[in-house]
Amino acid sequence: MGFDAFLGNPTAISRLRRKLREGRFPHALIFSGPESIGKHTCALMVAKALNCLKDGPDDFCDQCSSCRKINSGMHPDVRSISVENEATQIKIAQIRDVLHMLELQPFEGRNKVFIIDPADWLNAEAANALLKGLEEPPENTFFILIAVAPLTLAEMRQHGITDELVLRWSRGSIGRARSLDIAQLKRERQMVLNLLEDSVGAKEDTFQTLLGISAELGRAKQDFEDRMAILATLIADTVYVKEGVPGKLVNIDLSDRLTKLAERTTVHHLIRMAEFLRFVESSLKSNVNRQMLTDVLVLTGSNILNGLS
Repeated sequence: MGFDAFLGNPTAISRLRRKLREGRFPHALIFSGPESIGKHTCALMVAKALNCLKDGPDDFCDQCSSCRKINSGMHPDVRSISVENEATQIKIAQIRDVLHMLELQPFEGRNKVFIIDPADWLNAEAANALLKGLEEPPENTFFILIAVAPLTLAEMRQHGITDELVLRWSRGSIGRARSLDIAQLKRERQMVLNLLEDSVGAKEDTFQTLLGISAELGRAKQDFEDRMAILATLIADTVYVKEGVPGKLVNIDLSDRLTKLAERTTVHHLIRMAEFLRFVESSLKSNVNRQMLTDVLVLTGSNILNGLS
């Protein structure tokens, strides 16, 4: 038995085997798709190919001690991380255990393989911690994240998520919905929306006020990335309003304010702001001056610069 026993998705299986054969297998993969199509089974097959004692490098025997241990869940270098009993999320403590193992050499296999299933159910802290591990994993370490296609709003409601704002901010993920602190989100969103409104309406005589608002946005290092994500969503919502597709709004409770905001700006200027926001997000990995970036960001969406464009 080997990869030939897997039913369906022949193109995907062929690509995986080619990467294994060429020794260029990615250190992190996402297996995404509907439930019950064999994503976890395929992840285990990859783990066996990476550690099989007989066949390889692009297949596995399913008979050696390594393959048998993986089948039984007893291989020390292959771990499946899932939701623990009676829990509703994959917690940060579980991911910290994984990060600790990254520092260790494989116990008996050639490679360490971590299967996160379902990755959709990582809570926010766990997801952020995992990202750090994915940035520069050791050479002999591989992550496979298993996710389902985002749930529809109707499917989310069937899981007991009824708050419309929570539904839309979770973007089809049960894990995000259950870990979302909606009260905190609303507090942060209020500040960010105020900044966006003031930025769009700013003129030369309000320049100092605009920079003061920018300083408030960039002051808190711990919340900076969350605030940038909120800003990106608000900008997208404003574009949806201008383009006449309000059904796509995430912040449906702010539709009146977003409509007024949309009347005061153009899609071109919103897109310019969104493009610079992407630059801000990519710059966070390096030692940059967040305050300077936010100053330029708010000016990008203001009439101060728009009058020059």
